[in-house]
Parts: sequence; structure tokens; C-alpha cells
Amino acid sequence: MHAQERVADRYELTYPIGHGGMGEVWAGFDEKLDRPVAIKFLRKLAVPDGDRDTAVDRFIREARVTARLDHPGVPSVHDVGHHGDDLYIVMQLVPGVLLSDLIAERGWLAVPWAAAIGTQICSVLAVAHAASLVHRDLKPQNVMVTPSGAVKVLDFGVAALLGPDVPRLTATGHTLGTPTYMAPEQALNSAVGPRTDLYALGCVLFELLTGKPPYRADNPLGMLHRHLNDPVPSVSEHRAGVPDVLVHLLVRLLAKDPQHRPESAVEVYEMLAPFGAVDAEKAADAAPTVADGQRVDPTMPYRYPFGPLPPRSPLPPTRVDIVRPRAAAEIVEPPSLDQLAEVEERAWELAEEERFTQAAELLESVLQPISGGHAARQPRILELRLNLANLYVLAGAFRQALPEFQRLIVDLAKRPVPDEELIWQCRQQAASCQAELGEATEALRELRALLAEEQQVMRSDSPELFPLRQQIAMLVAGLGDVPEARRQLEGLRRDISALHGSGSAPAAEIEALLSHLHRLREEAPGSAGPSSFSAAPREG
Repeated sequence: MHAQERVADRYELTYPIGHGGMGEVWAGFDEKLDRPVAIKFLRKLAVPDGDRDTAVDRFIREARVTARLDHPGVPSVHDVGHHGDDLYIVMQLVPGVLLSDLIAERGWLAVPWAAAIGTQICSVLAVAHAASLVHRDLKPQNVMVTPSGAVKVLDFGVAALLGPDVPRLTATGHTLGTPTYMAPEQALNSAVGPRTDLYALGCVLFELLTGKPPYRADNPLGMLHRHLNDPVPSVSEHRAGVPDVLVHLLVRLLAKDPQHRPESAVEVYEMLAPFGAVDAEKAADAAPTVADGQRVDPTMPYRYPFGPLPPRSPLPPTRVDIVRPRAAAEIVEPPSLDQLAEVEERAWELAEEERFTQAAELLESVLQPISGGHAARQPRILELRLNLANLYVLAGAFRQALPEFQRLIVDLAKRPVPDEELIWQCRQQAASCQAELGEATEALRELRALLAEEQQVMRSDSPELFPLRQQIAMLVAGLGDVPEARRQLEGLRRDISALHGSGSAPAAEIEALLSHLHRLREEAPGSAGPSSFSAAPREG
């Protein structure tokens, strides 16, 4: 890449912004719309052939994930395409200073500044979590403060779209994220949820208030070990004058057990917000001058309101991924069978093109007039509702999929001859949605019940149960009972090896998971054996 090179006969590159192991980011200019843009490239030559497909999938996912988030704290995505052998994303060009540079320049920040930055990050996380998205790599290098004081959360490229593509996009034994800010359950390669981001937020706030991250180590494995085993540090031990409420909030955010962290980003937002308000004159005096002469002040949005948040938890089903429902005046009589067939055919055409959100929108529109009652339990309608729920899953809209599966379970059971196998599948899908949304305790309870039911009618070492057993074991690990998770995985490895051979790919996958748990628990530098990290299941 070089300055003045043209991309897609529309974008002119102006100057490089940064580069990483697999790509480059350039400032550019959109000639058609007369505006500056940022262009992120995935370089073919920088990606090993064996990792090419994974990297491309991850790159395309970044474009789709970021484009779906309609929030002033997330840079807008304008375009995506190919430039020669390289892929590119065209995004909003955000001026300002990275949080990592601000910390390096100033050391710890004033309490109002740290609180204002944290509040705005929570605003982004609340909207992302409502859309079934978890960032997974929140850190100071991925947060920018603009001259207007607005905070931008960057690089959703590592974001878990909470969808079925995650296993394909994560190589066995490798963890996505940055060890310095990584939650224990993420280090264990277990299911992550919104509270994983809250842990990373706690690490960022700790660094804002003290100038240093909560844990330090000489290597990534040692860092992960500290997140898993070291006591939670207190901000008050490193700095005086931090309000007790914030000190206690940081301890909760950094809890080893996800269930002990705050309920949601909205809850953290409401606790941080009162500490971010400062007098306008004092704020102007405190604003540092950055390299290009700009002044940044993250408390400025208090004087110029930042924007609304979703309701407090529990979050209702969101419509972030789906267009607004039709107005009541537009709703007509239920569609005919021919209309249903036509819509279904078009929905599957869209799904074949991986336009899952649009396909779900189409089915939702035709099913909307059939809101409940006997009509909603007709075989044809049940089939379409199941297709809709599965499309939600494919689109990563788990907050929509979960209630749809739950309603299907009830309606399928009311049929004159219930389809027990289909009900079982819906229960499993609902539990999987709960796991992806961070509700690991509830998901584990239901998956264990499903496994027990299946083991009453088939052998416990049946290959049909292998995926369910692996899913349960990893949830157990994520909730802190690593010895039990290892015991379950060892039994699963034994059964898989008996069926496929010890050198088979399925057996190797389980072996890699066991090795990962073993390294983190017993081989980390300075390890004193298994930690006391444990889960306390929530009631209800």
C-alpha cells in the first residue's frame, strides 16, 4: 500500500494509521461522498495459507458486527470489499487519542475522567450486549477519546458474535483476547457472556485510576494464571482518594466468578455516572493537549448529553437486528399457504447467501399477524416458527432466539401428539442460547437434565451425546469447577478414542482442551496448585 493508491475506484489512501500482524489501517478519502475515511486491510501475504479462511471469516465478521451496532460510541462501517488479493473495510475516521496513550502521558486520571470514560464504555457495551454481542477484547488500545469528549470503542474484530461460527473461528487450544484484560472464564476457553466484558472494563478502570493494570506478569501464560488465581487487588492500596463506592465496584467487576460481577453494563453505568460530572470551567483547565493540538475531555458529554441506554436488566428481546415491526394499520389477515410458501422460499434463498438477518426479518413479518392461540400451533406455522428461531441463531441474535425457542417448547407440548424429539432439540437450543448470553448456571442445569434424559434411552458412551457432553464440561470449567470439567473431558476422550481412535481429530480436540486446562492450572509460573476459583450458582 502507498499514499494516493486508489481502492475500488473510489477511495484514495492518504497516510498509514497503524499496522498489525495481518493487516494495515490507512486514512483515506471517499471521493464520491467527499469525506475522510479509515480503510482497514487484511493482507493476503501476511496470513499463512492454513489460517487464510479463518482470518477472512473473522475479518468479514468484524464488518458485519460493527455495521450492526447503531451507537455513537462505535465507528460506522461504510463499505467492504476486495482490493487485489486483499480484503478491506471502509469505516468512519475517528480523530482523538487512544486511551493507552492518554494513560502513558498522564499516568492515573482524575476520578471524574475515569468515571466518565467508564460510563461511556458502558453505554456501548449495553447496546452491544442487547444485540447479543460480546466484545471480548476491551482494552485501552481499543478505546479512543475524541476532541468532543466522546469515547469510541474500536475493533470488534475479536467480538464473539455469540453464534455457531465461533468454534470454527477459534483454533482449538488458542484463546481470543488480550491476557492483561482477560476474564478467567475466557482464559479457560469456556463460554463467555456480557460479564466477560465487564471484567475487562474493571481492568481498564483499574488502570485508569492507578496507571497500571491490576495484574502484571512476564509472559501471557503467567498473566492468565494471575487472573485465575491471584486475589483481587484493591484500588485503595495503590491510590488514596478514590470513593469507597468505586473501590467496591472495581472489586465486583474483577470477581473471578462471573456470577459475582454486576448484573449488567447498565448497572455499572448508573454507578459510575454520578462521579463523572465536573464543573465546566475546571474541566477545561484540566484537559491535556495532545500531539495535534486537540484537547480531549471525557466529561464533556455530561454538558452535552451522550444518549439513551437500553432498559435495566433483565433485557427484553431487542429489535436491533430486525427492522421495526409493521404498524398495526399495516397488519392484515393471516397469510395463505401459498404466501407462506413463497416467503419461506425467499427466506431460504437469503439464508443460502448468509443474509440471515434479512431472512429472519422476512419470516418475522409473515408470522407477525399470527401472534398466538390455536393458529400459532398449526403444523405449518410451527415449522416456520422453528425456522425463524434457527435463523435468529445463525444471525447471532440470541436474545431473540431464546424466547422463541421457549415459546415453541410450550406450544409443541400442547399438540395432540407432541413431537418429543423436536421439543428436546428446542430445549437444547434454548439452553445453548442461555450459555451464549452468559447465563451459564441456568444453561448448565438444563443441559444436564437433557443429558440425563438421553442416557435413560441410550448408552452413556453413544456418539450422539459427545457434543452435549463437551458443552457441559466447558460450562462446568467456566463456572470454576476445573477438576470436574477435566474428569468429564477425560471420560469423553476415552469414549471418543474407543470409537474413532486416539489419533483422530475429535480425540485431538478434547486432548487440546485438557492440555489447556492443565497448563493454566498446574504449569503456570509460580503456580501453587489448583486455585480457589469457584462458582456460586444463582438462585432461580
